[in-house]
Amino acid sequence: MKLTVLGSGTAAPLLDRNCAGYIIEADGKKLLFDSGAGTIRRLLELRYDLFDIEDIFYTHLHNDHINDLGAIIWSNNYGGIRKKPLNLYGPLGFKKYFDTLVNKLLKPTKINFKINVKELKNSTIKVSNIKIKIHEIRHSTTTKSIAYRIKHKNRTLVYAGDAEYCNEAIEIAKNADVLLIECSFPDNKKVKGHLTPSLAGRIASKAKVKRLILTHFYPQALTADIKKQCKKEFKGKIILAKDRMKINI
Repeated sequence: MKLTVLGSGTAAPLLDRNCAGYIIEADGKKLLFDSGAGTIRRLLELRYDLFDIEDIFYTHLHNDHINDLGAIIWSNNYGGIRKKPLNLYGPLGFKKYFDTLVNKLLKPTKINFKINVKELKNSTIKVSNIKIKIHEIRHSTTTKSIAYRIKHKNRTLVYAGDAEYCNEAIEIAKNADVLLIECSFPDNKKVKGHLTPSLAGRIASKAKVKRLILTHFYPQALTADIKKQCKKEFKGKIILAKDRMKINI
């Protein structure tokens, strides 16, 4: 498996960090996880063909994780000829979100390709020979996020999206080769519904993951030594995500 970081940023605009977006490549497939603003442009920049991506997975419906979905649909419909169906997966409420987006905002005259929309809760699905386990985790008092455990052959990556510290995040990440998880703010500026370096490290430590990739940085996190803060809780390898970064799992 290979991970490509399309966007390691947040709702706070940064020139060098797009909103959330990640490509997982395995078994000849390219799976897209989240598509915040700038995803399409980053795909072009890194020479990924949008029409080759058949499966897109969303962690939750906050705009910095899903903003480019409308642009993706529009590009597939009017920017070229899409021959393969587009499979969209998201949390509970995703179908309603999709219907509103297409029928009340985009309002295309006709959709020229097949779109399959599926809501996910705690379950397991397969895409080709890639096994994906889904588990709800806590994000805020009003929003749950989905964590995805992606396994191909003997390698496992967990993408946790936005999260609060919770046992569910530890459970889904147990013994993973790589945990990709948010680290929005430094330890001294904790914001409810988001992780700090120490909390992300504690999840990784309790889950006994091999490598930890911190991502989803607000500007405040980038002014602190977040790796040092994380090391207080996690003694394994820590990587700070950057846009365009490619990592073998």
